[in-house]
Amino acid sequence: MINSILAANPHITIFGIDIYYYAIIIVSGIAIAIALFAYFLKKKGYDPYDAVDYALWIIPLAILGARLYFFLFPYDGQTSNWARFWNFRDGGLGIYGAVIVGYVVGYIVARVKKQNFYQISDLIIPGLLIAQCIGRWGNFVNQEAFGNIVTDPSWQFFPFAVYIDRLGGWYQATFFYESLCTGIGFVIVMFMLRSKHYRTGWLASFYGVYYGTVRFIIEALRSDSLYLWVGGFNTGIKISQAVAIFTILFGLYRLCYIYRKELYAKYKSLFSSSYKETVASLAVLGGLIGVSVVTSVILFVVGEANLVLVGITLLVAALLMGCGVAINIDRLRRFCKDTHEPAVCTQEGKTVKCVCPTCGKEWSFTAMDWARAVFKDRQPPERLPVAVEKPEKAKEL
Repeated sequence: MINSILAANPHITIFGIDIYYYAIIIVSGIAIAIALFAYFLKKKGYDPYDAVDYALWIIPLAILGARLYFFLFPYDGQTSNWARFWNFRDGGLGIYGAVIVGYVVGYIVARVKKQNFYQISDLIIPGLLIAQCIGRWGNFVNQEAFGNIVTDPSWQFFPFAVYIDRLGGWYQATFFYESLCTGIGFVIVMFMLRSKHYRTGWLASFYGVYYGTVRFIIEALRSDSLYLWVGGFNTGIKISQAVAIFTILFGLYRLCYIYRKELYAKYKSLFSSSYKETVASLAVLGGLIGVSVVTSVILFVVGEANLVLVGITLLVAALLMGCGVAINIDRLRRFCKDTHEPAVCTQEGKTVKCVCPTCGKEWSFTAMDWARAVFKDRQPPERLPVAVEKPEKAKEL
């Protein structure tokens, strides 16, 4: 078997230095990702050499993030030996750590270069997916990232299962399942990027929902997952599944944000006036906050680690909805209490002064701008390709 041969000889030696196949596969995926990123930068009117600037910052720090993720959330029954942290040849990387750190670093670099981060992240996604597709074959070489044991001989074949020499049995080839799914994801985002309906943020939102779903399902099959530890206590929560849930929610949030105008227009059309729509929004948000808080309290009382994590998520959602309540209270104050008509308002600093055009009533209030800041629109318009002017020919003397 190929994987058995590779497991017995996991490296090639050049000038006395052992270079592992795992490293070759990972670096190949990274190189292809950079090349794709440069290609799409050029297509969108950016300087393709910007890919090098991003790569020089993102790749080293993302690798550190992947290493840190592995050490913070070790395997079940194991503890992390932090003295070995810098010995990368021991192995031990977590892709989610790389994605999280890479996302943050990419955001910082984009801000420094004064570029549209949401578009830049879209241009990175195709390369990221193909790099993950290729990189999972490093797990094949190392005989890791496999699933449950397969005892039925009729299913003991690749690609459904893979033979693990050190365990002497066939196990679900979950590394291949993920490689296949990320490959399919790459094809999908290539079509999305070329769609005439493309909007900035599509690909990053899709990645959050798609890969989060894929990873959540496949992680349930894996038998070598990393776990969330609290001190020396293993909560029993597979950390990649927990992160996958947040990734899915973040992707859905970004998708809703992209279509916020259309979604709001549909919602607003359900009401006969802006005043009724604002009152209904307050009632809906207040109800959702109440349900979220009560549910989270119940989950905290039950006390199981995975349920507590869900409870924390609900509390965070309740806080965000609280900002929505504050925004709608501000909106409600801009309506006349007597006529329910929208007033003519002017804002000086934090003070808003309003006059009802129907009855002439005047009033003022302090705006809660802090709530609006949470949902402030930071997304610049789509950047179109820049036409490059050809230099004029020198005049002949």
